Amino acid sequence: MLDAVRQETRIELTPERLRAANIHPETRLATDYLNHFNEVIMLLELVPSMPDCVDDVLAWQPASYEQHFIRSHYRDKDLVLAAFAEAPVGSRRRFLALVEEMDTVMLDTIAQLKAHAGTPVAGYIAEEASDRLKHLAARTSGIMNAVIHDDDEGEGASAQDAIDALMTR
Repeated sequence: MLDAVRQETRIELTPERLRAANIHPETRLATDYLNHFNEVIMLLELVPSMPDCVDDVLAWQPASYEQHFIRSHYRDKDLVLAAFAEAPVGSRRRFLALVEEMDTVMLDTIAQLKAHAGTPVAGYIAEEASDRLKHLAARTSGIMNAVIHDDDEGEGASAQDAIDALMTR
């Protein structure tokens, strides 16, 4: 499908055009996708002090990179989808693995929150999930922005250095 989008519209993927659309020219990934997770992280952070926010967390559903942009009002969504179709295999593989891990954390969290809704335990569950997701989102951002590369160890010092560098930009 993504190849068809690019062929039909003949979208040029020049570095300048990619940068203008907030797409990293090396990885061909747009960090706007992380908003899908950042929004639920903010909601999770609110659950301990505002337990009613749990309903909004429970409404969260996974959305693939493509689904996120197809549903969005992102002005350059066709460019984002065309660039994603041509993302380097290594970056794309690492990115998708982290997205899958974040989806799993969220789905597990939702199941736990349903089981403990209305109890103080829900706040602890939300805090734990928020912390895990923040770490995973930072790693994902590092992949998307070519700060963490395929030869970096996910938990090693070089990856942490890359995350720290990214967060201070």
